[in-house]
Amino acid sequence: MKYHYNILCLPLICVNIAYAEIGANSQSAEKDKVRLEKSVVTAQAAMSEIPIELQSKQISVIDNASLLHKSTGNIQSILESAPGIVYSRSGGVNGQITFRGQNSNLQRSIVMIDGVRYSGRSTLEFNALDPYQFESVEILRGAGSSLWGSDAQNGVINFRSRTSTYNRAGQSFEATARIRALEYGSVNNLFSGRAEVLGGGGGWDMLIGFSAKSAGDYSTPIKENGSNKAKNSNFNYYGIDFNIGYSKDSTRYYTQGRLTRVESHRAGGLGAAPGSSHKIFMSENPISEYYLRVGLQNQTLAFADSMESYLYYRHWDTDIWNNRLAFNNVNINQKVYDNNYFGGRLIYTSIIGKHNLAYGAEFESSISPKAVQQINLVNNTTNTTNRPHSSTDFAAFIKDDFNASQSWYLSASLRGDYVLTTISKTRSSTELNNSSNSISAESSKLLDDNSIIHNGAITGALGSVYFLNDYISNVINLSHNFKAPSAGTRMQTTPSGSSTLTIANPLIKPEYSQTAEFGFRIQSENHFASLTGFYTYYTNMLALSSYQNATINQNHLYRYENIGKAMIAGAELEGKHSFFDERVTIHYVGAYNYGQNLTDDKPIAYLAPLYGQVSLGLNFHKWYFNLTQRAYGAKNRIDSTEERKIPAYTMTDIILGLKLGGFTSTLQDMELLIGASNLFNVVGRNPVTAENISMARTLSNPLVEPGRNIFVKYVWNY
Repeated sequence: MKYHYNILCLPLICVNIAYAEIGANSQSAEKDKVRLEKSVVTAQAAMSEIPIELQSKQISVIDNASLLHKSTGNIQSILESAPGIVYSRSGGVNGQITFRGQNSNLQRSIVMIDGVRYSGRSTLEFNALDPYQFESVEILRGAGSSLWGSDAQNGVINFRSRTSTYNRAGQSFEATARIRALEYGSVNNLFSGRAEVLGGGGGWDMLIGFSAKSAGDYSTPIKENGSNKAKNSNFNYYGIDFNIGYSKDSTRYYTQGRLTRVESHRAGGLGAAPGSSHKIFMSENPISEYYLRVGLQNQTLAFADSMESYLYYRHWDTDIWNNRLAFNNVNINQKVYDNNYFGGRLIYTSIIGKHNLAYGAEFESSISPKAVQQINLVNNTTNTTNRPHSSTDFAAFIKDDFNASQSWYLSASLRGDYVLTTISKTRSSTELNNSSNSISAESSKLLDDNSIIHNGAITGALGSVYFLNDYISNVINLSHNFKAPSAGTRMQTTPSGSSTLTIANPLIKPEYSQTAEFGFRIQSENHFASLTGFYTYYTNMLALSSYQNATINQNHLYRYENIGKAMIAGAELEGKHSFFDERVTIHYVGAYNYGQNLTDDKPIAYLAPLYGQVSLGLNFHKWYFNLTQRAYGAKNRIDSTEERKIPAYTMTDIILGLKLGGFTSTLQDMELLIGASNLFNVVGRNPVTAENISMARTLSNPLVEPGRNIFVKYVWNY
């Protein structure tokens, strides 16, 4: 109990220190106050440039400082600082997020970079993101199909890229090189860093970044077979990105791009459960991606206030290694190559009277001309497991934010999507080899007969923000959303990179959902709090039949099906408060979720019931301190055929930062951070991490969270 006493005492000690320094600086000039989440913050994810306080959608923003200060090596755990998100860990950098009760691998939430979908391998996309390369992260919590189309049922995450402001107003071009961040972490011997070349002048702005990080297996509080390591959790990452623009008059022409190579390993969790403790070693080595985007922005059109137009191309290749030799004598290498994504968008914004309009059209086409190769490394045979395929989504959209009165803001959005899916009639070698199996033969015939599939959807949303007074507002949202089955879901696939194949089911229908939200916000000069309840009802819900005890379970052949109806309800709390001219801040988030498969009348698996975190921050001229307490409630309401109960736990993180510019002006905006995550080395099993209940509970089943991590970091917050 001693360390619990220390946790309670530490905030009191810090507050006393704060009072002492406030007294010492009582004669200093009063500084400008910052309104938290107030008037100055807009969100690209909401598709309109009105302040967040006037948006009916629930939006959280992780700012530049938070991205720099958090020490994780990955982006997923940073996202947990927004309500409704939990990290589902698979390794040191590997893993997904659970967004309002649904794993991101289920494709009911979307990830974007500057408004462009980060399409590709949904299980792996977070691995290729470096937190240091972004200016902020916008998190739209809740339904967004009427803005962003298929899959945006539970939420939208938009990463905002950084642009250079160096010498931007200069008459001639100049450039400089800087170190953005350097970091070391003890829990997995992490080395991480980012360097940038900045340029500007003569109408140009340029940012070129170089990122790298490398880590070994991370340590845990549990010792197993003489080691406390989560084996097969190491990773390596290398990336180059650029953002270059040229401005003339009121138009900015720009190009963005990135080249990334990642080696990541799954110690357990989704696709690898029961994990390395049971001699299952799964890796993606490498994940390689390149991306190019070109566009222009114009602010002085005769018929609109602004316009943006762009085209982009993204390419993915992945080698998946599934070594289960010591488990069941299986060793598979899957070559998931030549995944291509083309897209474009044209969007206008106009202010007409009291209406703030955003409208336009977009398209995205995914083309995979090469079938997945599955190489059996035991008997040295090679098979293809799916067919070449493509999917194209054409959409038109409009959003209206209407200032109905001085106290009442209404929003409405409408979107139409047409999705064309094509599946080649060239059968995979796996189909040909299993043609004598009646179920496999039937699925192949279904694919041949349904090689061209048309889907369409009209989605919409209505929202209201009503200010009861200057400080309290009521928020209401109603929305209709959809999820179009991908080509990979319709045909043979290997979910989460598993070596087990599903069988085809091209006749599955789109999934639909309706969401209702009701909440209140409180905001003033230095205080913001939001409490929102939501209810989402799903029809034609898509799931693997094996998870829902459906009929196609003989011979271990499973398929995606529309299982029926389900619901998820919950509440989300978020607050930020500042005191004493921003010297003391408190930030807290929390969420509660309840989910039920209404068709089979059982709980939805891997749903975190209650979780959240509270942070206390002290900020002074030369130093700052942050204490964060993370807590995860016990999961006792479960489907016992799929998961086990998980006990509650809490973890403590601390950061002490030195503002080097406070000591000498030559180090302006530079900081040195020393801190610890999971300070008291607590054993934690995240309630959303996948577990194989047919195997014993071990360090990797479900995967245990990292133990105490002492880190040192240098950042330059320019």
